[in-house]
Amino acid sequence: MSPYLFVLIDQDEGFTYHWKCGNMGLFQLCFADDLLLLCHADVSLLLCHADVSSVNVFRRGLEMFATLSGLTANPQKSHLIISKAAQANREALFHALDFQEGYLPLRYLGLPLIVAHLTISDCKPLLLKIDSHIQGWDGIRLSFTGRLQLIKSVLMALEIYWAMAFILPKGIIKEVEKRLRSFLWKGTSDRGYPKVAWDLICRPYEEDGLGLRDV
Repeated sequence: MSPYLFVLIDQDEGFTYHWKCGNMGLFQLCFADDLLLLCHADVSLLLCHADVSSVNVFRRGLEMFATLSGLTANPQKSHLIISKAAQANREALFHALDFQEGYLPLRYLGLPLIVAHLTISDCKPLLLKIDSHIQGWDGIRLSFTGRLQLIKSVLMALEIYWAMAFILPKGIIKEVEKRLRSFLWKGTSDRGYPKVAWDLICRPYEEDGLGLRDV
């Protein structure tokens, strides 16, 4: 979907911003061939009137895009996520957009889309991803230097990617540190033990460390 066409949506008088996006004028996030559309499905007026006009604006924008380009949104890959406050408008919203119903949390670009604070259970995919990488290196004879480079370039990159989007719980940071420390000194075996404290390892090379980042 072209993000430029949806500028027309912003100019439609029937459109109402999502309550957290109005100050920024934000109604869509685009990455590669994915498009996230944000709007206000329930406008709180004196009597809390139901308002589906914003969703109808999206529908007209999609129809206009289809007319001009011949490309249409795939209903099988498109989801409509409705907040708890807008459940009274559920049927009207799905009638306006012929999409499947989606639920939060869901994963996007490897990260969970959530509406609350990040919990330890939300971060389990990060731990599973790190475990999967380490298990995938089982049977490969890696030197200490080789394991160090894999930690820097692969495992810590995963943690930093999550940390750029969320404030990671301390429990998750400790679990990640535990896995990295074990892989550095033991590899994929159960033999070996840490010979240097982790905080010393995370110091820069100039301070006799190994240059790892202490998240």
